[in-house]
Amino acid sequence: MTDFMIPFNEWSRERIKQGRKLCTSRHKSYANDPRVIWISPKLKWKFIREFFWQPEGAGSPQELQEVIEGIYRRKVADDELFYVHFGRF
Repeated sequence: MTDFMIPFNEWSRERIKQGRKLCTSRHKSYANDPRVIWISPKLKWKFIREFFWQPEGAGSPQELQEVIEGIYRRKVADDELFYVHFGRF
């Protein structure tokens, strides 16, 4: 995998296989990943957690919060900004 391709952890890969993960939130824009169809402008984490938890592949907003905090190994603040990537992963 090259540095322009979005990396996914095991949790995300499992949801991609299940057809449940339609988007992924990242600090960096992966505009050159050929799997990406559209990238949102930067959005606050609170908005993403509340409105995109299902397309992110989570069972609840709380699950999505736990997953991202496991990835970053810290509390992810509500006002932290992310790009939301939609695509065929």
